[in-house]
Amino acid sequence: MLKASLAIAVLICLVSDLAGAQVPAGGIAQKMEATCARTCHGPSLIAQQRLNTAGWTREVNKMIGWGADVADADKDALIAYLANTFNNGRPRPSSSKAMPEGKGMEAFQVSCLGCHDDKPVAALKTDRAGWTRVLDRMANWGAYLPAGRRDEIIEYLLKNFGKN
Repeated sequence: MLKASLAIAVLICLVSDLAGAQVPAGGIAQKMEATCARTCHGPSLIAQQRLNTAGWTREVNKMIGWGADVADADKDALIAYLANTFNNGRPRPSSSKAMPEGKGMEAFQVSCLGCHDDKPVAALKTDRAGWTRVLDRMANWGAYLPAGRRDEIIEYLLKNFGKN
C-alpha cells in the first residue's frame, strides 16, 4: 500500500513537472510565503486553491491591486510556482479521520494532506531520521513545506505517528 502511494505521488509530481515550466521552489516559495502567507492569510488558504495558470494570474493581479508587494521580476515565476504547486490536478485529501490536534497540525495538513490521507502516514511509524528523510524526499518531489515549519511538522509526525 505504501509503495503504491509513493509510486502515485511520484507519477503526479512527474506529470505536473511536465505540464508546466519547472520553477525552482526555494526562492520563489519563500517570496510567496513572505508576500502572501505571512502578510494577509495563512498558507492553508493558498493550498486549498486548485487553479490553473489563468486562475492564478487573476488571483495574483487581484492581490497586487489590493496592495500585495510583488516585484515585476517575480510575478511570472510566482504565478508559475502557484500553478504548478496548487492546481486542480493535485489530489484531494481523503482522510478517514480527523487529524490529532497539536502544534504542527495545520502545517502538516497543508503540506501532507493535499496528496495523502492519514493511512500511509500512520503506516510509516518511523523515527526522527526517517521522518526527516520522508519530508526531504517529498520536498524534492515538489511538496509545499512552509519555511521554518519543517521541524514543527517533524515533531507533529513523531508525536502522532512516530515509532513506539
